[in-house]
Amino acid sequence: MPIYNSPDLHNSRLLLWNINESESELISSIILTDYSKSRLKKIKSNIQRKQFLGVQNLLKLIEIKNDELSYDINGKPILNNQYISISHSFNYCGLVVSPNKVGLDIEKLRPKVLNISNKFVSAFEFNLIKKANIRNITKIWTVKEAVFKAFGFPSINFKENIIIQSFNDDFDKAIVKIYKKDVVEYYSIEIINFSQYICSVAIQIK
Repeated sequence: MPIYNSPDLHNSRLLLWNINESESELISSIILTDYSKSRLKKIKSNIQRKQFLGVQNLLKLIEIKNDELSYDINGKPILNNQYISISHSFNYCGLVVSPNKVGLDIEKLRPKVLNISNKFVSAFEFNLIKKANIRNITKIWTVKEAVFKAFGFPSINFKENIIIQSFNDDFDKAIVKIYKKDVVEYYSIEIINFSQYICSVAIQIK
């Protein structure tokens, strides 16, 4: 069932879905194209199949037809006249649609993120968050993953090439710089907390 629907997030649209339905319930309310059916057949994991179908239900909610969505060679989703980003984690999935380059990441709070934090968090960013706890480090990860998805270039070093320049006092908004060689972009970030999950939306600043 949908749990979050933001019709105007900096001219973007964010939707989140709590996947508590069975696979048959999820598929009964949508019509899949042959292309989508073939993608579903390739998915063996039950939870991943439901995540895929949850996204299809979200597309229906915002009146995007199955055949309007395609994927590039790296698996990045593409719409003809808008930007789109999709994410899922365990029993949640989501998508964001925007006229600007956009990225979405959803992550469940898990202790293991602390073990790898030095691989993607700089000394400056550790200082920004003050407390290197599970929630704060997960926020850093989702912010950088969302920006990486929006940027669209492979082989990005999360620690060196994605730089969180600032957070607001409530730690739910950020400004981020990302670069590769001579390509530099800036993103505005919205961070949403729900249940035991963190969701970050990255929207390019033009």
